[in-house]
Amino acid sequence: MGDYGNSINIYDTVTLILTHQIQCHHQLREFAFANNNRELVVMTADCRVRFYSLARYEGILLREISAVHRGNVTALSVSQNSGYMLTGGEDSMLKVWDYEAPKTLPQYFQCFIGHSYPLRAVMFCPSDNSTILSCGDKDGIYIWSFYGDVRTQFAH
Repeated sequence: MGDYGNSINIYDTVTLILTHQIQCHHQLREFAFANNNRELVVMTADCRVRFYSLARYEGILLREISAVHRGNVTALSVSQNSGYMLTGGEDSMLKVWDYEAPKTLPQYFQCFIGHSYPLRAVMFCPSDNSTILSCGDKDGIYIWSFYGDVRTQFAH
């Protein structure tokens, strides 16, 4: 991230050449790669999630979701096949977003309620997108079953 926390610099790990520089104009909290590393999902301090294409050097803002949670968004993760995105917030809710749906439906998500405290970390299980893990501030780790991901085919 940049000097003031409002830009992202992406370097090639072999040549150490700067490949992308994205100016978000808001303080960043977290980001994740999606769509086979062709897109970047960025969570900002102003409670928004922004999607950038990495097709050009400076990145192209594709879309934005505002009012993601009641309060700050505190955690972000994208499924391995980029079909779904997780967000966790200060409102103690875990939300699963259809990654493609926000292009046409601005509020398309499934909400998991059970934590009593703000969420600090969320993630899909690395071997199976039908299991979600979330960690609350003071109430431990929750394991959720998620049956919405039919796009992923894993060989065991």
